Amino acid sequence: MKKLLYLLLSLLGFTACNEGGAGGGMMCEYGTPTTDFTVKGKVTDAAGVPIKGIVISSKGLSSFTDGSGLSAVTGEDGTFVTNKIKEFGIDGTLVFTDTDGEANGGDFATKEVDLLQMPKVQVKEGERWYRGEYEVTADIQLNKK
Repeated sequence: MKKLLYLLLSLLGFTACNEGGAGGGMMCEYGTPTTDFTVKGKVTDAAGVPIKGIVISSKGLSSFTDGSGLSAVTGEDGTFVTNKIKEFGIDGTLVFTDTDGEANGGDFATKEVDLLQMPKVQVKEGERWYRGEYEVTADIQLNKK
């Protein structure tokens, strides 16, 4: 019966923590840890020539800021920077897709890369539930189909 009462009280939002930590009690905190990050990099072919017009998208990210996920398109010099995303962690897959075929030097195969395997640099410190801001570098080589 006690367990049922505790379950009911917790579902209604009542807790056993002490607001402010007075009297040695634990401080009440609610939230989900988040991390802000952007991905930047350069896309080239096997010879090191920059590829324009490659679409960068994400898979496995559940962005809860605006739902758009990561996205970008490479410029003339093959470089890109994604929009900033707020996530639970830097975990997911980047997908590099050639959408224009032969128009930019060849018809390139789609490539998927795990974000956890890419170099990361923290650019802003976090605190409590906010883990900070990171830049992830993705220099990618695509092969022709």
